[in-house]
Amino acid sequence: MLIVEDEPEVCELLSDMVADDGFEPVCVQNDEKAYAALRERTDFACMIVDVNLGKGGTGYDVARFARRLARRLPVIYVSGQSNEDSHRANGVPGSLFVPKPFTAEELLERIRMLVGDNDDER
Repeated sequence: MLIVEDEPEVCELLSDMVADDGFEPVCVQNDEKAYAALRERTDFACMIVDVNLGKGGTGYDVARFARRLARRLPVIYVSGQSNEDSHRANGVPGSLFVPKPFTAEELLERIRMLVGDNDDER
């Protein structure tokens, strides 16, 4: 699972959440590292991406890039500053939005909505 989150503490927390559910997280902290990870590997079970990544591109930019390489990649946007309207206007088709703060169970529920139990990908 690719996690794109500019805050190291949040990146670690998200990694722990998905690892506890059996996923293998790869966490990067900016758009350029996300692009590099996606060029290297397109078989991620899902991508969790913060909408606001600081300098550089947005999570929306990263997801559009990801979908050019892996058009079926499940995408979940997270943000404490963006909202559902922004997601509807800018998000890739079939993606989900989870506002911060959220619980591990809320995030994992959204992952399961997109990925299922995903036993083959873990």
